[in-house]
Amino acid sequence: MTGMSFRQATIRAVAKAAGVSPTTAFRALTDGQSVKASTREKVLAARRLLENEPPQSDAQSGGSSLSVGIIMPASTARDIGRHPSMFVIVTSFLSELSGSGIANTMLVFDENTMTGEDLLLKPMDGYLITGTSEEQENMIVPVLSRAGIPCVLVNRRSEAPHVGSVNIDDMNACSDAADYLIGLGHRRIAFLGGRKNYQNTKRRLQGFQQAMQRAGLPVPDEWILFGDYSALSGYSMGKSVAEREDRPTAILCASDTIAIGCMHALEEKGLDVPGDISVVGFGDIESSRVSTPPLTTVAQPSVEVGVAAAKVLMQMISMPVMLSQQAMLQTRMIIRGSTAAVTAQKG
Repeated sequence: MTGMSFRQATIRAVAKAAGVSPTTAFRALTDGQSVKASTREKVLAARRLLENEPPQSDAQSGGSSLSVGIIMPASTARDIGRHPSMFVIVTSFLSELSGSGIANTMLVFDENTMTGEDLLLKPMDGYLITGTSEEQENMIVPVLSRAGIPCVLVNRRSEAPHVGSVNIDDMNACSDAADYLIGLGHRRIAFLGGRKNYQNTKRRLQGFQQAMQRAGLPVPDEWILFGDYSALSGYSMGKSVAEREDRPTAILCASDTIAIGCMHALEEKGLDVPGDISVVGFGDIESSRVSTPPLTTVAQPSVEVGVAAAKVLMQMISMPVMLSQQAMLQTRMIIRGSTAAVTAQKG
C-alpha cells in the first residue's frame, strides 16, 4: 500500500488487551510522553501481540461491526504532544466512541507519497480527518466523497457530499482578539500564524486583517509571519519580530504554543511582556495558564469539538441519506497578564 501506514490492531483492541482506556492507548501509540514508560511498554506489547494473532470476527470479539479511522499526517502523529489542542480533540473523540464498541484505527500517511485512493484498499465505515493541509485534504476528501464513505473534518470545511465538519469560529475569534488589542490602544500589531496552507491559519489571519481594516490600521507584509503550530516556530518568529527596528507593540498568535515560544524569544531579547510588547495566543492550553506571564488567549472548546465530531460522524454513518452535517462552536477571550494598554508600556 503506497505511502500509507495502517495500525492493524485497532486502538480499542489494544486498549482492551493492555487493560487501559482507549485514550491512554492513543497517547502511548503516538507521542508516548504523556504516559508512564511501563504503561507505554504494556500498550506496545499488546499491539505486537494482537498484530501477530489471526483477526477475530466481530461476533468473536464482542465488538461492533462498525470501524472508524482517524487520519492525520505522519509528522503530526509522531509528535502530537506539540499540538495540545489537537491531542485533546482526538482523545475526546475516542472517549465519546469508547462505550459503543466501535473499532478505532489510526491511519497515518506520508505527505509526500500517499494518494487518496489508498484509503479504498481497506475502507472503513467513516473517518475523522484532522491536522491536514489543504493539499492533503484535496487528495483524501474527494476520494471518500465519491465512494460515499462519511468523514468529518475538524477545523476545516468542505462542500463535498458525505463530508461533515466541526469548526470553531476562527475568523470572528481572531477579529475579536485584534479588536481587544486595538481597544488597549495598540496600532502596530503583528500576526504570527501556523502553516500557510492550513484552513484554520487562513481564517484566523482573515479575522485579524478584517479587524485591522475596520480600524483603518495598516499591516505591513513583514508583520505577518508563518511557521507551524509549535513553540519552536513561535520562538523563531518572535525573534524576527524582536529584531525589527519598527517593532510592533502587540502580537496576535494563531496558537498558544506559538505565543509561548514567541514570549521566550522576546524575553531573550530583553523585552518585557507586556511592558514592551503585548502577546495574545489561541487555544487556552494548560501551559498558557502557567506561562510567565500567564497568557491572554482565545479559549476554544477542544473537548466539545472532539465530542461533536464523534456525534456528527456517527449520525452520518447511521443515516446514509445525510450528505453533510456542520457544527460551529464558539470561543471566548481569556484575559491574563501578557497584555496591557499602550499607555502602560515602556517608552
